Amino acid sequence: MKNQIVASIAAIPFAVGALFAGTGAAEAAGLTGGFSIGSTMTTITLSEGELSFDPNPGPVGLAVTSGSFMDFNSAAIQGPLTFDGSTGTPYTVTSFPDTFLDFGNLDFPGLDVPNFGIDDSSITDGISTFSLTKSEIHVMQAEDNPNVDILVSLYGIFEDEDGKQTKGKGDLTLQLADTNVAYVENILNGTNPSASATFSGALVGEMKVATPEPTALFGLGVVATGLVASRRKKSS
Repeated sequence: MKNQIVASIAAIPFAVGALFAGTGAAEAAGLTGGFSIGSTMTTITLSEGELSFDPNPGPVGLAVTSGSFMDFNSAAIQGPLTFDGSTGTPYTVTSFPDTFLDFGNLDFPGLDVPNFGIDDSSITDGISTFSLTKSEIHVMQAEDNPNVDILVSLYGIFEDEDGKQTKGKGDLTLQLADTNVAYVENILNGTNPSASATFSGALVGEMKVATPEPTALFGLGVVATGLVASRRKKSS
């Protein structure tokens, strides 16, 4: 009898595996990996309660790519990011465009980028994108440093060409030279005039934990019930 119970319990993982294999519950999909951003042709402008890009959307280059992002060499970045400029750092971004990054492939004149044979519409087609869900802006300055660093944290969702989604996070960074935090905060509250700068950044896509479909959970329940009933019948 003991051996029969052990054999029944040992059968459960195999039954679970067979059920989940048919539902795709553990299937890996979506954009994963990482990349860095360089703004060779797009600048970011700081103004009252807003960070905007020029042009908008503007092209950015991708480098040090890994995973799914090795399929792209560029993206279009789109703003603005708006916030209450009177709060002081950190600023919580309260509105942003539906699509923050749209991935594709471009030929960058003067740069050593292969010709992918795809026109500029690849970075504005709404396919393979990153959408923001949360963002904060931090203005900081190290002691004895004449430059101010602005860090824009990014949290959101990557979506591949098939509509499959993964979680993503990263940041953009830019610097304003020969100034201080108070001056930058006064740009963002409208006291000082706007300022522009180039920027860089990096993001990663994380595999989303798969959730078993209801049919898989139902099937698992059927298997467990059958095993228990079998044990009771043999012990009676």
